[in-house]
Amino acid sequence: MATAPRVIRGKFGTLQRQLSTERETLMARFAQRRSEIIEDHEPDDEGAEANRNLARHLILSTMDRERRTLSEIEVALKRLESGEYGVCDSCGSSISAARLNALPWTRRCIDCANRAARA
Repeated sequence: MATAPRVIRGKFGTLQRQLSTERETLMARFAQRRSEIIEDHEPDDEGAEANRNLARHLILSTMDRERRTLSEIEVALKRLESGEYGVCDSCGSSISAARLNALPWTRRCIDCANRAARA
């Protein structure tokens, strides 16, 4: 059963601020990286073009990873609002404070996360 949202926000206020700050940081990075990808360069030579393509690929890979993290942060913030934050999606038990401090957007306790990783 979910705890009242006001109690959750009070209990996890620091983590909520951390999640919001991380969300803003990731959104700013997205804007910067988008502009890096869109920049149009005149090809100097094939080697320079290959380097730009590799750099673009690395930026896109990083953006994809960060997009997934941003999505998890958004879910965590919604769970804070609904009063479900800090409760494992899999087993319904409380997620330890140490785990939430290490990975504030986690939705699983350490035991369920380990089981999922092994599966």
